[in-house]
Amino acid sequence: MAIKFENVCHDYAPNTPFSYAALKDINLEIRDGKMTAIIGATGSGKSTLVQHLNGLLRPTSGSVQILDHMIIANEKAKNLKALRSKVGLVFQFPEMQLFEETIYKDVSFGPKNFAFDEETLNNSVHSALNLVGIDQSLWERSPLDLSGGQKRRVAIAGVLATNPEIIVLDEPTAGLDPQGSKDMMDLFIKLNQEYQKTIIMVSHDMDHVLKYSDDVVVLKDGEIFYAGDTKAFFKEADLLEELGFVAPKILQLKRMLKKQGLDTKDELDIENIAKMVKEARK
Repeated sequence: MAIKFENVCHDYAPNTPFSYAALKDINLEIRDGKMTAIIGATGSGKSTLVQHLNGLLRPTSGSVQILDHMIIANEKAKNLKALRSKVGLVFQFPEMQLFEETIYKDVSFGPKNFAFDEETLNNSVHSALNLVGIDQSLWERSPLDLSGGQKRRVAIAGVLATNPEIIVLDEPTAGLDPQGSKDMMDLFIKLNQEYQKTIIMVSHDMDHVLKYSDDVVVLKDGEIFYAGDTKAFFKEADLLEELGFVAPKILQLKRMLKKQGLDTKDELDIENIAKMVKEARK
């Protein structure tokens, strides 16, 4: 397992009148090399959970194992810098973190901080910017002159330039138009499947969760409500309604077709469903 939470609790402002339990006795394993979605209502603990993965937050009790690093409550965390080179965290609006004079300098910041030698740094920056689709003609421009989607790509390149094994994404498509969202998700699939990166994605977009993730973790009031196979979770229509999730569009379509007498069974590919509808109309 790439990541393991054992009996993890996290309290904000502990031992004060403002104490708030954001995570409660979390026991969770996240599989290496997979794409895992973390979902839940606002305030369920999603962002708190993922900020434990590179030591931004530490457990009030319990322990978190990330690769070969262990973070234990009430013990000083060791080698956090090494951990953060292996776990790249992309915040909800990462473009707000752009600050350097040029795109190239901005993407170079992480590798410099982790003491990459000059050749490795240059190779890493070139590779990251090419991977996210930022043309070399733009590299000396200010990142603030870019479109919203381009800023998002530059910010993600800054994380990729350190070559992390695990990439954590907090609402990665927030604020993007449909084409921008698709392009961004295609990039993450490429990172997962071609570059063997473990991807952990906080998302409210159930269409993306169903289409792209292998596993899903559902948080409710700071506790694990469900953790397991994504497709198995989405078969529980009543459960989705209980949790207040809007069913993915393809599941809504399947439900409508079933009411009309066409049972598409476990099929989730829209093109195959279209063929089934065409056959049924003959």
